[in-house]
Amino acid sequence: MPTFNAQQSPTSKTIKLIIISLLSSLISTKAIAAVTITEIQSLKYPTTIKNINKSTVVVVNWKGKLGGGTNATLLDNDYYQGKYLVSSDTNQPISVDFFQIANEAKVNLKTLRVRYKNKTYKSFPTIALENPGRDGEIISIGAKVAAGKNATAGEKFPQYVLRITEQ
Repeated sequence: MPTFNAQQSPTSKTIKLIIISLLSSLISTKAIAAVTITEIQSLKYPTTIKNINKSTVVVVNWKGKLGGGTNATLLDNDYYQGKYLVSSDTNQPISVDFFQIANEAKVNLKTLRVRYKNKTYKSFPTIALENPGRDGEIISIGAKVAAGKNATAGEKFPQYVLRITEQ
């Protein structure tokens, strides 16, 4: 809500209040469509030993399998793809965007993949996809994480955003 300057005339204040009231009533009576995203599991990478002379790469694909580009020694088998249940209360097409936040120095997510309705998407945003409906659909994600050779050793938690909107 805007603030009012004490020097405004009473008529000016009244007109502004009427406009704000009309806008508020229009906004509150309008139905808003919603896409719901429920995380089943986030994308998780295994614990590895850092390569000394080259980048350390681990690929976890959308199937939850270790990808062929992995060049690190694994210390565990605790990894899996990200899985999300997406539903909508309309029949409008959706768009999917998937990107890294870049929250870890010299650690990057690459080769991002989204699997939706039996099709794999590699570039984002992806638009005009079939709506998941009220019952929803599972979206699976996978990506390559690459820690540069100058990245510091220690736990890393690369973060990403999965954004799904109706068009």
